Amino acid sequence: MKIYLAIALCFVLSCAPVLCRMDPTVAFNYSEDKAPQKYTSFIYVSYGAVKIPLKLEKDNSKYTIQGPKIPGLSFDKKGLCANGVCLDLPFGPDGIIFGALLTGEEKISCSSEGIILSREVGDYLIRHYFKDAQLSKVEILDKRKERLITLDYSFRTKDGYYKRVKVSVEDFSFTINIEEVSF
Repeated sequence: MKIYLAIALCFVLSCAPVLCRMDPTVAFNYSEDKAPQKYTSFIYVSYGAVKIPLKLEKDNSKYTIQGPKIPGLSFDKKGLCANGVCLDLPFGPDGIIFGALLTGEEKISCSSEGIILSREVGDYLIRHYFKDAQLSKVEILDKRKERLITLDYSFRTKDGYYKRVKVSVEDFSFTINIEEVSF
Protein backbone atom coordinates (compact mmCIF):
# COMPACT_ATOMS: atom_id res chain seq x y z
CA MET A 1 0.00 0.00 0.00
CA LYS A 2 2.83 2.38 0.86
CA ILE A 3 4.41 1.80 -2.54
CA TYR A 4 1.20 2.86 -4.32
CA LEU A 5 1.01 5.97 -2.17
CA ALA A 6 4.64 6.83 -2.99
CA ILE A 7 4.02 6.30 -6.72
CA ALA A 8 0.90 8.50 -6.59
CA LEU A 9 2.81 11.24 -4.75
CA CYS A 10 5.62 11.15 -7.34
CA PHE A 11 3.04 11.39 -10.14
CA VAL A 12 1.31 14.37 -8.52
CA LEU A 13 4.62 16.17 -7.96
CA SER A 14 5.76 15.52 -11.53
CA CYS A 15 2.62 17.22 -12.84
CA ALA A 16 2.90 20.22 -10.52
CA PRO A 17 3.52 23.54 -12.27
CA VAL A 18 7.10 24.77 -12.31
CA LEU A 19 7.64 28.02 -10.48
CA CYS A 20 9.76 30.53 -12.36
CA ARG A 21 11.92 32.60 -10.11
CA MET A 22 13.86 35.24 -11.97
CA ASP A 23 16.71 37.12 -10.38
CA PRO A 24 15.43 40.74 -10.12
CA THR A 25 18.77 42.08 -11.38
CA VAL A 26 18.28 40.41 -14.81
CA ALA A 27 15.73 42.97 -16.02
CA PHE A 28 18.00 45.81 -14.89
CA ASN A 29 21.33 44.41 -16.15
CA TYR A 30 20.02 43.44 -19.60
CA SER A 31 17.71 46.39 -20.26
CA GLU A 32 18.00 48.23 -23.60
CA ASP A 33 18.52 51.40 -21.56
CA LYS A 34 21.60 49.89 -19.85
CA ALA A 35 23.82 50.15 -22.96
CA PRO A 36 26.27 53.07 -23.09
CA GLN A 37 25.25 56.08 -25.19
CA LYS A 38 28.71 56.44 -26.77
CA TYR A 39 31.35 53.82 -27.47
CA THR A 40 33.73 52.51 -30.10
CA SER A 41 34.22 48.79 -30.58
CA PHE A 42 36.64 46.76 -32.66
CA ILE A 43 35.08 43.55 -33.92
CA TYR A 44 36.13 40.58 -36.03
CA VAL A 45 33.48 38.60 -37.84
CA SER A 46 34.83 35.07 -38.33
CA TYR A 47 33.64 32.44 -40.75
CA GLY A 48 36.06 29.53 -40.76
CA ALA A 49 39.54 30.88 -41.53
CA VAL A 50 38.14 34.19 -42.84
CA LYS A 51 38.22 37.13 -40.41
CA ILE A 52 36.72 40.49 -41.31
CA PRO A 53 37.74 43.40 -39.06
CA LEU A 54 35.10 46.04 -38.35
CA LYS A 55 34.94 49.21 -36.33
CA LEU A 56 31.57 50.10 -34.83
CA GLU A 57 30.88 53.49 -33.27
CA LYS A 58 27.78 54.53 -31.39
CA ASP A 59 26.87 58.14 -30.76
CA ASN A 60 23.53 58.31 -28.92
CA SER A 61 21.11 56.44 -31.23
CA LYS A 62 23.27 56.51 -34.40
CA TYR A 63 25.70 53.75 -35.35
CA THR A 64 28.53 53.88 -37.88
CA ILE A 65 30.30 50.78 -39.09
CA GLN A 66 33.58 50.79 -41.02
CA GLY A 67 35.64 47.98 -42.46
CA PRO A 68 37.34 46.76 -45.60
CA LYS A 69 35.36 48.05 -48.58
CA ILE A 70 32.91 49.77 -46.18
CA PRO A 71 33.83 53.47 -46.01
CA GLY A 72 31.29 54.32 -43.30
CA LEU A 73 27.76 52.99 -43.18
CA SER A 74 25.42 54.78 -40.75
CA PHE A 75 22.20 53.37 -39.31
CA ASP A 76 20.02 53.42 -36.22
CA LYS A 77 18.68 50.61 -34.06
CA LYS A 78 15.39 50.43 -35.97
CA GLY A 79 16.95 49.39 -39.26
CA LEU A 80 19.78 49.39 -41.73
CA CYS A 81 19.25 51.07 -45.10
CA ALA A 82 21.65 51.05 -48.06
CA ASN A 83 20.95 51.89 -51.69
CA GLY A 84 17.21 52.09 -51.11
CA VAL A 85 17.03 48.64 -49.49
CA CYS A 86 16.14 48.55 -45.78
CA LEU A 87 16.42 45.71 -43.30
CA ASP A 88 14.33 45.76 -40.16
CA LEU A 89 16.38 44.73 -37.15
CA PRO A 90 14.75 43.15 -34.09
CA PHE A 91 17.41 44.91 -31.97
CA GLY A 92 20.53 46.98 -32.47
CA PRO A 93 24.24 46.20 -32.01
CA ASP A 94 23.91 46.93 -28.27
CA GLY A 95 22.00 43.66 -28.00
CA ILE A 96 24.90 41.72 -29.50
CA ILE A 97 27.78 43.52 -27.79
CA PHE A 98 26.29 44.21 -24.35
CA GLY A 99 23.29 41.89 -24.24
CA ALA A 100 21.11 45.00 -23.82
CA LEU A 101 17.94 43.39 -25.16
CA LEU A 102 15.10 43.64 -22.66
CA THR A 103 12.33 46.22 -23.01
CA GLY A 104 10.11 45.24 -20.08
CA GLU A 105 7.43 43.81 -22.41
CA GLU A 106 8.73 40.24 -22.17
CA LYS A 107 6.72 37.31 -20.85
CA ILE A 108 8.47 34.93 -18.47
CA SER A 109 8.51 31.13 -18.70
CA CYS A 110 10.71 28.27 -17.52
CA SER A 111 12.52 25.45 -19.27
CA SER A 112 15.28 22.99 -18.50
CA GLU A 113 17.69 25.57 -19.96
CA GLY A 114 16.68 28.22 -17.40
CA ILE A 115 14.44 31.28 -17.48
CA ILE A 116 13.06 32.38 -20.86
CA LEU A 117 11.87 35.92 -21.51
CA SER A 118 10.01 36.26 -24.80
CA ARG A 119 8.29 39.00 -26.78
CA GLU A 120 7.06 39.72 -30.28
CA VAL A 121 8.52 42.54 -32.37
CA GLY A 122 6.79 42.91 -35.72
CA ASP A 123 7.51 39.74 -37.72
CA TYR A 124 9.90 38.41 -35.06
CA LEU A 125 9.44 36.30 -31.94
CA ILE A 126 12.45 36.80 -29.68
CA ARG A 127 13.33 34.43 -26.82
CA HIS A 128 16.06 35.38 -24.33
CA TYR A 129 17.50 32.46 -22.32
CA PHE A 130 19.05 33.15 -18.93
CA LYS A 131 20.89 30.62 -16.79
CA ASP A 132 22.08 31.65 -13.32
CA ALA A 133 21.06 35.27 -14.09
CA GLN A 134 23.41 35.35 -17.13
CA LEU A 135 22.34 35.65 -20.76
CA SER A 136 23.24 32.42 -22.52
CA LYS A 137 21.26 32.41 -25.76
CA VAL A 138 18.81 34.42 -27.87
CA GLU A 139 16.53 32.84 -30.46
CA ILE A 140 14.92 35.03 -33.09
CA LEU A 141 12.13 33.45 -35.11
CA ASP A 142 11.44 35.32 -38.33
CA LYS A 143 7.78 34.37 -38.76
CA ARG A 144 7.53 35.76 -42.28
CA LYS A 145 10.49 33.78 -43.66
CA GLU A 146 10.03 30.88 -41.20
CA ARG A 147 13.69 31.09 -40.24
CA LEU A 148 15.35 30.68 -36.83
CA ILE A 149 18.38 32.79 -35.92
CA THR A 150 20.29 31.79 -32.78
CA LEU A 151 22.85 33.87 -30.88
CA ASP A 152 24.98 31.96 -28.36
CA TYR A 153 26.73 34.22 -25.87
CA SER A 154 30.08 33.46 -24.22
CA PHE A 155 31.30 35.10 -21.03
CA ARG A 156 30.70 38.75 -20.19
CA THR A 157 33.73 40.91 -19.37
CA LYS A 158 34.01 43.11 -16.29
CA ASP A 159 33.34 46.09 -18.60
CA GLY A 160 29.93 44.60 -19.44
CA TYR A 161 30.41 43.41 -23.03
CA TYR A 162 30.54 39.92 -24.49
CA LYS A 163 33.81 38.75 -26.02
CA ARG A 164 32.21 36.27 -28.40
CA VAL A 165 28.77 35.70 -29.88
CA LYS A 166 28.09 32.80 -32.23
CA VAL A 167 25.34 33.51 -34.76
CA SER A 168 23.58 30.58 -36.46
CA VAL A 169 21.05 30.86 -39.27
CA GLU A 170 19.84 27.45 -40.41
CA ASP A 171 23.00 25.64 -41.67
CA PHE A 172 25.16 28.79 -41.75
CA SER A 173 27.04 30.11 -38.72
CA PHE A 174 29.66 32.73 -37.99
CA THR A 175 31.22 34.25 -34.89
CA ILE A 176 31.35 37.86 -33.79
CA ASN A 177 34.48 38.46 -31.69
CA ILE A 178 34.51 41.74 -29.79
CA GLU A 179 38.16 42.58 -29.30
CA GLU A 180 37.87 45.93 -27.56
CA VAL A 181 35.27 48.46 -26.48
CA SER A 182 36.26 51.99 -25.46
CA PHE A 183 33.85 54.39 -23.82
